[in-house]
Amino acid sequence: MAVVAEKYCPICGKDVKDDSFKRFGEYACSEEHAEQYVKEVRAKSGAVNAPAAVGDDRQAAPEPKQPWWRRGGCCG
Repeated sequence: MAVVAEKYCPICGKDVKDDSFKRFGEYACSEEHAEQYVKEVRAKSGAVNAPAAVGDDRQAAPEPKQPWWRRGGCCG
C-alpha cells in the first residue's frame, strides 16, 4: 500500500511537482518561493530569540541588591 503525500507550496498554495525546491522540510513551487519561505521562517525564529524591547521595564530594571548584613546568613 503506497501513501501518496500531496505537496503544496507554503507561499502560494499551488501543487508542487518538482522536489528540488525543499527548505526546512517544506516543498516550494519555485526557487523564489523557497527563498521567501526561508526568510519567513528565519524572521519568525529571530522574533522568538530576540531580546525584549528597550521600553520594556521588566527587562530594563535590575533586581535591587540587599546590603551585606541582610543577605540571610545563619543569624538573619
